[in-house]
Amino acid sequence: MRLFLFLFLLMFQATSFAFTFGATSAFSQPDFLPAEQVFKPTLSDPKEGQVTVSWIIEPGYYLYQSQLSLSGPDAQHLNLTSFPNGELKQDPYYGEVVVYREQLSVPIQYTDKLPPGTQISAQLSYQGCADQGLCYPPQTLPVQFTVPLSLSNTPSLNTLSSNTTSIEAIEAAKPVTTQNTKNATTPDVAPSEAESVSLLLGSDDLWSTLMIVFGLGLLLSLTPCVLPMVPIVSAIVVGTRDSRLGAFYYSVLYVLGMALTYAAIGGLVGVFGTQLNLQAQLQNPILLAFSAVLFVLLALAMFGLYELRLPSSWQQRLQMSNESSDSTWQSSVSVFITGVLSTLVVSPCVSAPLAGALLYIGGQGDAWYGAMMLFVMALGMGIPLLLVGLFGPKVLPKNGEWLHDIKVLMGFGLLAMAVWLLTRWLPSETHLFLWAILALSVSSFFFHRATKDTSHPVRWFFALILFITATLQFVGAVTGSSKPLQPLDKLSSPSASNGPSEAALFETTITSLVQLDRFVAASDERPIVLDFYADWCVSCKVLEEMFLEPEIFETLEKIQLVRVDVTKNTADNKALMQAFDVFGPPALIFLDNSGKERKKLTLMGEPSRSTLTARLQAHIAQ
Repeated sequence: MRLFLFLFLLMFQATSFAFTFGATSAFSQPDFLPAEQVFKPTLSDPKEGQVTVSWIIEPGYYLYQSQLSLSGPDAQHLNLTSFPNGELKQDPYYGEVVVYREQLSVPIQYTDKLPPGTQISAQLSYQGCADQGLCYPPQTLPVQFTVPLSLSNTPSLNTLSSNTTSIEAIEAAKPVTTQNTKNATTPDVAPSEAESVSLLLGSDDLWSTLMIVFGLGLLLSLTPCVLPMVPIVSAIVVGTRDSRLGAFYYSVLYVLGMALTYAAIGGLVGVFGTQLNLQAQLQNPILLAFSAVLFVLLALAMFGLYELRLPSSWQQRLQMSNESSDSTWQSSVSVFITGVLSTLVVSPCVSAPLAGALLYIGGQGDAWYGAMMLFVMALGMGIPLLLVGLFGPKVLPKNGEWLHDIKVLMGFGLLAMAVWLLTRWLPSETHLFLWAILALSVSSFFFHRATKDTSHPVRWFFALILFITATLQFVGAVTGSSKPLQPLDKLSSPSASNGPSEAALFETTITSLVQLDRFVAASDERPIVLDFYADWCVSCKVLEEMFLEPEIFETLEKIQLVRVDVTKNTADNKALMQAFDVFGPPALIFLDNSGKERKKLTLMGEPSRSTLTARLQAHIAQ
């Protein structure tokens, strides 16, 4: 309690100091106000082919008409030519100029060739001065809006300027969404998985939609997006196995941390659509390496090498207040934060149900609605984790050496998570070596335990199996394989060394809209498929293995396959993803040879072989 009181008083003192400082500054303010207080611009919603920028101008100040100008990637689609009548002024800097006082409204028109849904991003520059002689530097106002559903002209991508990097460069390439256009360009195929989910969510009332979202969360719980979290929850259960209720309590906290994180993502997607890709931004090598080190440290704690504790001085203060309650509070916060971080770092994949839900939420434009949808979906995803917490203490042995064995195995599970994180950005040649070392370590542990207690032959069995697995993985690593569960694929397949290579698979690799525009302009008559890929995306590597299978590779020879590398998540990468409503890799976008998207064939997440083959064949049959 004293610690909380100290923190409250410290915060109150800092707030009081800030207020006092601000008040003092107000009494001694200079003769001139800051520019943001003098010129207060606002941007209206798009309506009837234009948006309006309005300023409220403080008395004694004015804006120059001649200094109003547009810039940025989308400025070419905007028109700033209509100005209201102003005041003529003989200015010492610019001579006779037109200025505006008190207030100003300027319409900005946009071209009628932009399709609905196009997102415009530009900057409006303006400059003003004070009557007392001070001139402010040029100011900028972001001009960002979405073209409403009133315009429908759709030029081909290859008519765009080769130097454009704007998002509407790809949006303009999308086909006109009329029934005639769809029938003329797209064979009658079933909607994509993500699109089906989006349509399903939009077809019922709120409660039905929530039930559907919860069911989709249950389906997601069986995917690699959630399964990696099971060892973490298991480790929590082992560490809090005093009672089933206690273990279930901590599992609920973990799931709540996960659910609130997804709710935050849903809210951001509801506001910004595909502009934000938070999980992709968290998949940089530095953060992944840091997370892997954290999992290793947690594993060492499970091995009993040390205990994670607060500094002794903190512990004494907590004990002076209320040892039991503070200890529970500390553990609760730790488990909750673990749920948040594991959601962002451990599980970055985007499967079809999640992609469909994000697609639907992005189209609603409502932050609260998006947060609620993904919160309910995350609760569905957390059901298996709650079951682990509920039944974990029951299935685990109550006492004896098995308790130590289980804690150590959970530690190895955390080490497996560290290896899995590292394999997202380390070269594929190192993957099997890491897995082999881990398997050999677990095998050594079982050998050690078996020699101490010969009454449990199952330990000898697991030790032998894991030793053979580690040996096969070492052999596979030497032969160039990167599949932990198929280490000898390079030896067992006669065509492994003579099969198609990645270089023969892709026509080119692009990272920006400019590169895509140039590729389409120089492409041949074959249709195009964009493969959104990232080095840290595990499903992307699985999809690439599918591409190299003989039947699928033969089909791909009739298609121009282009890799879109979004590993670094740069501004150009984000523009590409936003242009095609891609929330994360893997994703396959289908274009005809003129660059127009065939939305009905889009694949989000890791598809099945049959679905992939059917979409490719339908794409060829256009």
